Amino acid sequence: MCKKNEMRKKYISFRDSMSSDSLLEKSSILAQRLNELDCVKNAETLMCYVSFGSEVYTHDIINNWLSQGKQVCVPRVVKTKGKSLEAVKISSLQELEPGTYGVLEPATGQNNTVSPDLIDVVIVPGCAFDLHRNRMGYGAGYYDRFLKLISDNCLKVGVAFDFQVMDEIPCDELDIPMDIIITEDKII
Repeated sequence: MCKKNEMRKKYISFRDSMSSDSLLEKSSILAQRLNELDCVKNAETLMCYVSFGSEVYTHDIINNWLSQGKQVCVPRVVKTKGKSLEAVKISSLQELEPGTYGVLEPATGQNNTVSPDLIDVVIVPGCAFDLHRNRMGYGAGYYDRFLKLISDNCLKVGVAFDFQVMDEIPCDELDIPMDIIITEDKII
C-alpha cells in the first residue's frame, strides 16, 4: 500500500506540473480519440467523471455528449452507504455543485439516478494505468466498488495523459481493470 501511495503522489505531482494550456490541448486530443470510438458513438447512456484539478479535462466531453442528445450521467458520492458512487443523469454541467473533496457533482436532492447496469460506457479517472489496462485510482475504492455493479456489456474506459501509463503498476484482487485506456498518443 505504501508503494501505491508513493506512486499516486508522484503521478499527481507530474500532472500538477503541466501548464493549463498543455492540459487542455492534450485533453482535447484525447476527447477526439474517445469520441471516434464506435462504442462511444453508438452508446445511449454514458457516465463520465467531472474533471477536477489536473485530471484529463472532461467538461467538453460531457457537453458534447449532451449536445448530441445522449443520456449523460456523472458520479455522486453517497455518504450514507459508506464509500460508494451513484450515477446521476444530468442535462447540464450548471446543475452541479462542489461535493465530496470539492469535486462537482449533482446536488443531493437530485433524484435522477440511473441503474449502473443500464450504462453503456463509463469514463474512469486514475492516477496511473499500465499496459495490462490496470488502473490505480486515488485510494478510496469508489470506482472499483461502482464498477462491480455495471453490466458485462458496459465498456470501462480509462483516460489519462501518456506519462501516466507505465509498463506495470501494483494491483490487487479489488482493483478492476479497464477495457480500454486512451491517452493523447495511443489507445491500449
